[in-house]
Parts: sequence; C-alpha cells; structure tokens
Amino acid sequence: MPLSSRSPTAISDEGRHARDRGDPITANPYPAESEAHWTWERGYRMPDAQAQDPPTKPDEAPQPDSSS
Repeated sequence: MPLSSRSPTAISDEGRHARDRGDPITANPYPAESEAHWTWERGYRMPDAQAQDPPTKPDEAPQPDSSS
C-alpha cells in the first residue's frame, strides 16, 4: 500500500474521531508497522487535553492585581 498523502495531524484526528464515535482501536485503517498506523493509534489514545495547548501550571497562572 502506498504511503498516505494525508498529513500526520489529519491522520491523528481520524483516530481521535474514531474513538469519539465509539469505534474499536482495531478499526485503524492503516497497515500495521506503518507510520500512519502509529499516528492514527496515537490520536485514538491521546486524551483531548493533550491534543491542545498544555495547560498553565498553577504557579504560572496570572495573579490578580493587588495594588488596588
């Protein structure tokens, strides 16, 4: 099978959407041992929070202005 012409982000999103639909991880359409297979599976397993920007650590959160 030829390499996928889809971007890694799009392939990862496919995996995440499959998980959201309730598809089993075995629904991965890419050949085992391929980079696309691994990328799809990573998207499937990655919690949504990690797919976004990392959260601010509590000690880095903006502090209210106490000068008023």
